[in-house]
Parts: sequence; C-alpha cells; structure tokens
Amino acid sequence: MFRHTAAVAAALLSTTVPLLAADMLEGVPQTGYNWSGIYIGVGGGAGGLVHEVGIPLVDASFNGIGAEGAFGEFTVGYDHLLNERMLLGVYGTARLGGIKSELSALGGVTGDITADYGFDLIARAGYLATPETLVYVLGGYSYQHFELSSNLGVSTDWESNGFTAGFGLETALSDRLSLKGEYRYSQYGAFDLLSLGPVSIESEPSSHTFHVALNYRFAASGPAVASGSFGPSAVNWTGFYVTGSAGGNALVHELSVPPIDTSFNGIGGEGISGSIGVGYDHEFSNGVVAGIQAGVRFASTATTLDVAGLVDGSIEADRGYDVIGRIGYKPAASTLVYALGGWTNQHFDISSNVTGSLYDWSANGVTIGAGIETAVTESIFVGAEYRYSVYQTEDVASAGILEIDPSSHTISATLKYKFN
Repeated sequence: MFRHTAAVAAALLSTTVPLLAADMLEGVPQTGYNWSGIYIGVGGGAGGLVHEVGIPLVDASFNGIGAEGAFGEFTVGYDHLLNERMLLGVYGTARLGGIKSELSALGGVTGDITADYGFDLIARAGYLATPETLVYVLGGYSYQHFELSSNLGVSTDWESNGFTAGFGLETALSDRLSLKGEYRYSQYGAFDLLSLGPVSIESEPSSHTFHVALNYRFAASGPAVASGSFGPSAVNWTGFYVTGSAGGNALVHELSVPPIDTSFNGIGGEGISGSIGVGYDHEFSNGVVAGIQAGVRFASTATTLDVAGLVDGSIEADRGYDVIGRIGYKPAASTLVYALGGWTNQHFDISSNVTGSLYDWSANGVTIGAGIETAVTESIFVGAEYRYSVYQTEDVASAGILEIDPSSHTISATLKYKFN
C-alpha cells in the first residue's frame, strides 16, 4: 500500500517546483496580468479509477474494480478574456502514467489493468476572483487507453472514448508563468472484456483525478487586467476560520489473503464527499503560512453489487474525521499554495438488502496532499485541494485470513471564512 503513497508523493512534488521557481522570478507585475493568448504547460497528478463490471445476460453489475496511481501531463491551450472578469478557453492535454489495478497470487502469478495513456480536449469558462487568480469550470472530450497484462502470457488492450468535467483554480506566478490545480471526473464507454456466446463481461471505467500544471504564456494577445482593479490587493492569512468543502472521491480496498500469499489492489468505490471544519493559520513575514485544521467528513462513496435487482450489496465509506496541518507559500499577495498532512479516521460498512449490515469498522490513517487557495475578500477564500489517505489494515476474519487495506483520493472545492 505504501508504494502508492510514494507514487502520489512524487506527483505532488510538482507543486513545490513552481514555488522554487517563483522565488527566482519577478513577482506578478503591479501594472496588470494578461490572460489572453496561447500557452503550454507541464505537470502531473494522481487519482483513482473504478471499472464498473457488468454481465448483461443476468442483469448483474459490480462497481467495481479499483485502480490508483500517478501520471504526467503536457498541455497546449488558448484563453480569451471576454471582459475584465470573464474568460473562455480551450486546451488539449496528453497524459502518460500508471493508474492501475494489481493482482499478486500464490505461485508468483501477477497481473494488472493499467490506464497507461490518454488525451483530452477541454473547454473552460472562468471568473477572475482577483486580477491574478482565475476560478473555472471545465468540460469536454476524453480518450483513455487501457492494457491488461499478466506473467501468464494473457494480455489485451483497448481504448475508450468519453467525457470529462470538473473545476479548477489558476494563479499567476510571474508575467509569463501560472500555476493551476484542477479536478476532473471522467466517464468512458463500455468495453467487452470477455464474450462467450450469449455471455459477455463489460467494463465501464470512470476516474477521479487531480491535476497540477505550470503553464507558460507566450506574447499576450489582449489587454491586461490591472492589479487591484477588483478583489483584495493583499490579505493576511493569520486568524481563526471555518471552512467547508465538496467534491469527488475514489476509494480502493487492497484485499490480502496471507495464508496463500495473495493480494488484489483492488476493490474500488466512488462517490461524492463534503466536509466542515475549523482551523487557525499564521502568516510569517516572508510569505510562509502555517496552520492546523480539524474537520468532519460526510460521503456517499461506495462499492456496489447488484444482481438482477434481487441482491443489492455495498461497501460504504460514509463518515470520517481529520486533524490536518498545512504549510504554504504566497506566490501572490492574495494566493496561497500549500502542502498538507495529518491524521484521518474513516468509518466503513459492508451491508446488503438480504442481511442488513454484515460488518463495519473504523480505521485510523494518514493523509497527505496539496492545494491552492485565493482570497476573494479579506474574509472569504476559495480553493482547490487534493488529499490522498491510506488507512490501517483491517483483519476482517479476525484470524489473518482476509485483510483489507483501504486508500482514498479526494479532490474538493473549498470555501473558507476567516474571522478578522
């Protein structure tokens, strides 16, 4: 499980590189920032994917087979300011990575299903919360290539077309550089994994991913937005606050059967989640901000099984708690880029319509992540945040026969009110 933590942590390093670059470059010019024009970007991200597996002949579905990992990304795009606050843009991305499901069985048998590369064509509509910070929604076309392989010589690959939708936040670091963080939910078309006469097994994948990118803008093709023409010119982060968030969530259960040296990562779930919390931040004189936050989470994240409408079962991650520390840097007067980490607790419940609740447990774990936050006023802040959480092993059979190691990827839009 912790190999996935390492992969995600490596992806999150892409959020720190722009911070180092920002220290070496001039700050955002006080005369204004120009959003219109062509740009290119490099970055990466992390997330989870769920394959919904169906057998149409018996009207059965299982959502699903889970995958997780990190990826790299290259972007080419164009933005156009409609007026001082509104922006429309289009961009294309090429992704390369290793979001995968993995099986390791007795006798050295291994196999995996990997989402190895893909492409996207996305439109976005944005609103300038400040002259240097854009909040936006996105939607468009997505293509994903999948590969199934094993050391037994069984392999196949397929491609799926689909759509993507989400939201993001982008902030200027200098005249030409900007940093963005965004959430994408992608849904792909069904593919026949296996066809045996009238019986077919279909896979319908969906993913929840967080993307960070450092964008370079070429010669501007439109008027600049003057700094300080709207929004706060500078904000101090020090103070107590209340916060709320909402977004998407992908969860993967790694199942292990120690007596036969077998593991499968994993059983996947997906859904939406939200949280409320309180916290305190302190801003130091060099633009560094450090703080702590405590919150409670509510979610509808679940793995589901349905057989002909007769049997309906699920593994639900319904509620949890967090105590999180964060440390960040202000690349602009009203924007914070930060990393986070801390303790988390999650409640799980296995149930069906036949037996009711079969088994439930609470697991402690650790959370790491990153986010971007900008001040709309001196008291109101909005942002985009990613958290990767890994939880302690649960011995379901109480005899070391069947163990579950859950992990989750949560991407949220955040809203914070700071008391002045």
